[in-house]
Amino acid sequence: MPGVHARYVTLADGTAVRVAESGSKAAPPVLLVHGWGASLYMWRDWFAPLAGRGFRVVALDLPGHGLSDKPSEQGRYRLESLTATVREVIAATGLPRPHVIAQSMGGTIALDLAVSGDPALGRLVLVNPACFGHVRLLPLAQHASPKVVEPVLAKLVPRWIVDRAHRRVYGDPSLITAEDVDQYWAPSQFPGYAPAMRRLLHEFTWTRPPVSEMVQRLGALTPPTSPPLLVLGTRDRLVRDARPYAARLRKAGADLEIYSSVGGGHALNEERAQEVLALVMAFIERA
Repeated sequence: MPGVHARYVTLADGTAVRVAESGSKAAPPVLLVHGWGASLYMWRDWFAPLAGRGFRVVALDLPGHGLSDKPSEQGRYRLESLTATVREVIAATGLPRPHVIAQSMGGTIALDLAVSGDPALGRLVLVNPACFGHVRLLPLAQHASPKVVEPVLAKLVPRWIVDRAHRRVYGDPSLITAEDVDQYWAPSQFPGYAPAMRRLLHEFTWTRPPVSEMVQRLGALTPPTSPPLLVLGTRDRLVRDARPYAARLRKAGADLEIYSSVGGGHALNEERAQEVLALVMAFIERA
């Protein structure tokens, strides 16, 4: 894409992580973090508008995703490991107190990073974060993917399956183009992709914490990271019950801004990029 530069960052353990950047390196940074099975492609409509508003934009492919390496070591896809990955990418790309916008699984990672306070972050935006709801198909997916099937998983990702799965993350599937399906299907053809997705299903922390624990975690945040902005799609078919959970958090005293996009799906930042971008830019610039 014009104005977007892609390169690789090598982590301490040797994992190569692809990052894409746009905007002046001297500008306030914004870090974009995708969810399970996606890649930095889901932020394609975010680079130019954010850079045009005077931000340095950085997006990454998490390990196992996109064109990043797909390590096979046990525990590499645990929450703490992926949080450490994002922390390393922030340091390697030189992002001072970045604003972080993260979707789904990426939202869980971003909140974990923010609560740790290392590094200090700017504004925090969570789009349909997995840690705020119940991942509806997770038990079935875990049951259907024991370790013994890992050697044959790569043969089980034809294009039509990716097409069908991608349509579940949009509130309006008619917005998905053939190019979108190709961009999501292509990385799935690397040998390590399907095993990495299986390991994420089993290693990552998908369970939602009790209200009291989440209130305590949100209470550990300090301005400008607090209050975070929670962006929810009312037609999210993957992460359920996030809105009533968020309401209980607010009632219990959590400092949290909530925005609901009527009819928006799980990949709201991709499906309704302009709507969410306008909301996020106003939120960041208000800090």
